[in-house]
Amino acid sequence: MTFKRAIATGAVLTLSLAACAGGGTTDVGEGGAGDNGSATAGGGGGGDFSIAWNAQPPTLDPIVTTATSARDISRNFFEPLLTTDADGAVQPVLAESFEMSDDATELTIALREGLTFHNGDPVTAEDAVASLKRWAESTGVGQLYFHEQATIEATDELTITITLDSPTGIAPQLLAEQGQLPMIMPASIAEEAGLDSVEEYIGTGPYKLDEWRTDQFVRLERFEDYQSPEGETAGTAGAKEPSFDTITFNIVTDASTRMSGLQSGEYDAANALPLDNAEMLERDDNIQLVSGPQGFNGAVFNKRAGLMSDVNMRKAVLAAIDPEAIQQAAFVSDEYYNLNPALMSEDSPWYSDAGQELYHNEDQAVVDELLEEAGYDGETIRILTSREYADHYNNAVPLQQQLEDAGMSAELVVTDWATVLQDRSNENAYEIFITGFAPVTVPVVYVFLSPSWPGWTDSDEISAATEAFGNAADEAEAQEAAADLQQAFYDYLPMVKFGDKWTATGLRSDISGYEFVPLSGDIFYNARRDG
Repeated sequence: MTFKRAIATGAVLTLSLAACAGGGTTDVGEGGAGDNGSATAGGGGGGDFSIAWNAQPPTLDPIVTTATSARDISRNFFEPLLTTDADGAVQPVLAESFEMSDDATELTIALREGLTFHNGDPVTAEDAVASLKRWAESTGVGQLYFHEQATIEATDELTITITLDSPTGIAPQLLAEQGQLPMIMPASIAEEAGLDSVEEYIGTGPYKLDEWRTDQFVRLERFEDYQSPEGETAGTAGAKEPSFDTITFNIVTDASTRMSGLQSGEYDAANALPLDNAEMLERDDNIQLVSGPQGFNGAVFNKRAGLMSDVNMRKAVLAAIDPEAIQQAAFVSDEYYNLNPALMSEDSPWYSDAGQELYHNEDQAVVDELLEEAGYDGETIRILTSREYADHYNNAVPLQQQLEDAGMSAELVVTDWATVLQDRSNENAYEIFITGFAPVTVPVVYVFLSPSWPGWTDSDEISAATEAFGNAADEAEAQEAAADLQQAFYDYLPMVKFGDKWTATGLRSDISGYEFVPLSGDIFYNARRDG
């Protein structure tokens, strides 16, 4: 079998174009050999590519959710204007070109000619403007930098101009950030949906939505009139050459079932495989195992109401945890986790060690003092989690015990993932919820920094640091703002980061063209069957 790991690497930012951070890619090529470079998809093999997928997406509209399951499935049928390649550099997708003005206040994007949506309608600048305006109003990054701070308009049939109130050199990177990409759809659909999820999933991607049966499967059908971007495939950038007639994401929430289905050949691929079985899977010649950085998990606090609205209570939780035990419970071996408490990986130009003291606390007296300052009187800390993400649940179990050991009352509220997503928006339903965050290229885009995202961060210092980062005149100024942001993060503490994590996806040995990129996750649309 083949075992490959995608390693994050750092790159330097050129503010006039894009910010670069964690990159690296693992491409499963001919005969299952992994190497860095372009995928070997295309040629039209036909048939169905069957994936065992770990979680039901709450919607397939990535603009209204931060769920990774929605992002990774929808990228097959929705496409953005810009994306990041495997090294974190901004590249065009539906765009032909993009240009930032010298004063970093105007971004001009030209669309490729002759693009069509899945319904046959041409893609115009008006569609892009409507989609961008909806994204700007709906998402944390959009609200922070583009909603009331920019004018988005079509200057001709294929040109979009974004005029910013203040210099924002990272504007292209923000539009290309993988978490909630501004996917382009027909203007009529974007305008009708507004802040709600769209009812029709019509995009431009290499596959189109065929059928979605909730809790069963999402089936995609190849778009025969697809027009691919040019260039070498690298992450979500470059050529896309769909081979299979259909791709089916089977919702299989039990990790052991996903693994056994992959072993038997029932599934061509399976994500989020149990890491304690990695060595066994490595010995199976019928399987390729791909592992790579997947960001980090953490405990997000409800800061709007209840116990955790007090910063001293939040800091008491941080001071009480043993991150090594929490990480090991979920990720088995230090091959698959580390204890980095910073917002960014150590190889990122935006890494900082500011504010990390309580993460390393081993003194119960510190916890006791913080609890006393918070006026804690034995109230129960409710921790929302789900077994559908086994690593979330396995983080939550030792967290609960550690809080109990430190003198707090804590209970797990275990539901399906869709219910977690629903309940975390209810300020009366929890004190903590457990979730994961994919790697990002710039720290300001993390959703837990947003006042509109569940947990509801409200910090003038965080807002000031994010604004300073976006308006930085050069790299040195941006690095200073990144350090200020991390210090503000730890002073306010919107959530507790446990440490970085890795994940494992398995594929049958006759599959090639799949890529795992830390910034993007699983990329399946170039997959093909060899032989």
